[in-house]
Amino acid sequence: MVWKKFDFRANTPPLPDNLLNNLNYIRCMPNGKTAILDHDAILMKLERMACEVCESHMSSGQLIICGLNSRGYYVAVLLSEKIKQILPVLEITLLNAKIEGEGVSFDKAVDFTGKHVLLVDDVINTGYTIMQVQSRIFSEKPITIGTAFLAKREHRNFPVKADYVGISLATTLREHVFFDNSEPTNLNVFLS
Repeated sequence: MVWKKFDFRANTPPLPDNLLNNLNYIRCMPNGKTAILDHDAILMKLERMACEVCESHMSSGQLIICGLNSRGYYVAVLLSEKIKQILPVLEITLLNAKIEGEGVSFDKAVDFTGKHVLLVDDVINTGYTIMQVQSRIFSEKPITIGTAFLAKREHRNFPVKADYVGISLATTLREHVFFDNSEPTNLNVFLS
């Protein structure tokens, strides 16, 4: 892995300052991918996101955290652990939502009526997946539905608001953001 100083201002159109602050150095990988967040940075982002969730749900008493598919569930588990450390009185129910075709299924039977729900995914791309799950949960009349993403891309096809975000990226339509959790002690977010 090679660290290179990269001056975004000299090589690209103007970018927001918050993006420049996050990406002063990029890692160029031999496989053509660019590492956006390494393991420590991911844990730091999740810590901040957990603090924000705790601020919002300090008096809620109960929160259903629902991870989408396998990588979203992985992020949801990490996030819920950090939330429990910060706000141990908050009762957390952890769910895994699986999207298969046009249907949504959950790993446990849970009643969302009158509850606070947080949907968690690794990366928001078009917003289609999260919209499917939101629609399914909304039909049961929860009090709130929030969203949390480790990485947020700005190209969405559906009106999904990201409430808690690890990193926001301005990418081209051809670029892909990928969360690699194949090694639990070496988590990464890549741009390819």
